[in-house]
Amino acid sequence: MINLRKYRQHLLTSAAAALLSVSAAAAPVNAASFMSAPPTPVSTGRLGTLLAGLVRCGVAPTEEVKTAASDPLTRTGFFFDTVITISLYDTDDETILDACDALMLECENRLSRTRENSDIWNINHAKGKPVEVSEETISLIQSAIKYCELSDGAFDITIAPVVSLWDFHMENDPAVPDADAIAEAVTHVDYTMIEIDDEKHTVALKDPEAGIDLGAIAKGYISDLLKEEILKHGSESALINLGGNVLAVGTKPDGSSWNIGIRRPFAESAYDLIAKVAVDDMSVITSGTYERYFEQDGVLYHHILDPFTGYSVNNGLTSVTILSKAGTDGDALSTTCFVLGPDKGMELIESLDGIEAMFVADDLTISYSSGWPQ
Repeated sequence: MINLRKYRQHLLTSAAAALLSVSAAAAPVNAASFMSAPPTPVSTGRLGTLLAGLVRCGVAPTEEVKTAASDPLTRTGFFFDTVITISLYDTDDETILDACDALMLECENRLSRTRENSDIWNINHAKGKPVEVSEETISLIQSAIKYCELSDGAFDITIAPVVSLWDFHMENDPAVPDADAIAEAVTHVDYTMIEIDDEKHTVALKDPEAGIDLGAIAKGYISDLLKEEILKHGSESALINLGGNVLAVGTKPDGSSWNIGIRRPFAESAYDLIAKVAVDDMSVITSGTYERYFEQDGVLYHHILDPFTGYSVNNGLTSVTILSKAGTDGDALSTTCFVLGPDKGMELIESLDGIEAMFVADDLTISYSSGWPQ
């Protein structure tokens, strides 16, 4: 079994060595486990971006992006159980990064399922009683419900009872939960049990044993908020990387597109790419089986859980990448399409305006939506 702490240290050591020969990068992850660790102090400079490009990456800027600007202003921290990196390519204003740090901390304190007294923690522990929460939390839950409805429950934010049974952290020696416990947990997964009162700003779960987990949408939502914050402070060329979610703000400083690399599933190197895509002012988000997983009795169990069965999705896909204007949409759709599978998932993408997708099968064959940039 891999020791994750040693593995992370290996990545950091490798990154420091790599810094001698390449300039800064960025990167990504998604899904069930979410926001469980407290934020750590951030670092500023070029090393921080490279570290994020090596830790749990599914998408990363290519070498062309890394050389697009001389010494972008970069800060890396640890929020939402993920290494987070923000790189500003057209300013030296540190106060923008300070504002982004404060925003991420506020979001973590409000949206974390495991942080005591957060909005989500309070809802989940209210035993069915209404809980007053912020307007922002209600707005995000309503956005998530839209995808629950769109997918007929393949995406379901009341999956918390199932998520709480699984542990994909290698240092904890993960194992498949008890079958009876999983069977019981899925009976409490039903997004229609969420009751929202817009006037009173309250949320209640009609099933007292249900629970909300926003891990499959919140990071995309937060990337949208960070983009707003960055633009508000005058920067128009930036990369936001929330552990699997890359949002490109504007274009590169010279006006050209950002070149984003999509990591080859299970590749040892963050720079081993299966595809590249050029984007302007868009989000590129990947959900994949290789982000958090363990093996037991020859079977791979990963963190993208089927809300109907309570087990890891097994439908021939290994990753789904979504291109969208908003990170919120891309985050939710990457999980939604993965759970729906290659046929229904692609059918959904083709029905949506301004959304494109790339599906990678277990044998690494690739399927693109009709409007994917070529």
